[in-house]
Amino acid sequence: MKIEDALTLLVDQATQDHGGASRCAMFLLSLWDGGTYKADLQDLLYNDQKVFMAMLTVMQIFYENNEQLDSYVTQKQMGPIIAAWGKQFRTETE
Repeated sequence: MKIEDALTLLVDQATQDHGGASRCAMFLLSLWDGGTYKADLQDLLYNDQKVFMAMLTVMQIFYENNEQLDSYVTQKQMGPIIAAWGKQFRTETE
């Protein structure tokens, strides 16, 4: 799977209204700003195989190429995901 295809799938899924959407959003938000949004790795294991493989592809390519999410996904694309899911996955601050 190509990185662009993997991210297109994940962004599309994160903007839907189903159980897997929240897991895709959590994954993307954590990659977008890991200091603000945290991912529960155990919860990510409950994705269907295609989505899970897309997540693994993203992690592998980012690791191998020392890249970040903002190299592929824009603020405009993340805006709806942040609006829909940001509060749910925001870390607690004192």
